Amino acid sequence: MREELCTMIRVRGNIGVLVALAGLLVACAGGSSQWQRERLTALPKAGDRILGERLIDAQYVVAGRIVDVERAILYEQRGGWLMRALFHDDGTPEAYEAKIAVDSVLVGGGQPKRLWVTFFAPHGNRIPAIGASAIWIAHQRQLWRFAQASLYGTPYDIGLALDSDDDIRPVGEWPLLRAVALKLQLSHVW
Repeated sequence: MREELCTMIRVRGNIGVLVALAGLLVACAGGSSQWQRERLTALPKAGDRILGERLIDAQYVVAGRIVDVERAILYEQRGGWLMRALFHDDGTPEAYEAKIAVDSVLVGGGQPKRLWVTFFAPHGNRIPAIGASAIWIAHQRQLWRFAQASLYGTPYDIGLALDSDDDIRPVGEWPLLRAVALKLQLSHVW
């Protein structure tokens, strides 16, 4: 009986330590991004605040040019062309993967030479051409592989993605992006 009591006390003590550690990790993880979002008020222009939100969420902000663009059918929902033909609907956006040759990095770790990003464009929209130079704001996202969906679930990858056209900026905006990133005191600005 005494041994069981000692074991229960030890288990309860360890659970308390684990719960406290988990709470500390959650507080630290959420606090830094909340602090950065509060810094948005330091930006005087509304356009800079929108740009600041994109930079806070960015995994990488790089200047470079597109080397290759390919369809990524793996990430598209099934029946895209068939649904468009049957229902005269624009359908779901088509997925593309682009390889970007990186010239310089503003936000993100290290100095990658190449960056692979996924983006979605509605059928008929213009996609960035090979050789196009720009500033690319890439976000880390879950990319669902709809082509491999089954009754049991849909697998996904964690990868870099462009959320919208606002993530492709002209090269001339580099000084503005750098100024906004420094004003937000992002820790990973180069």
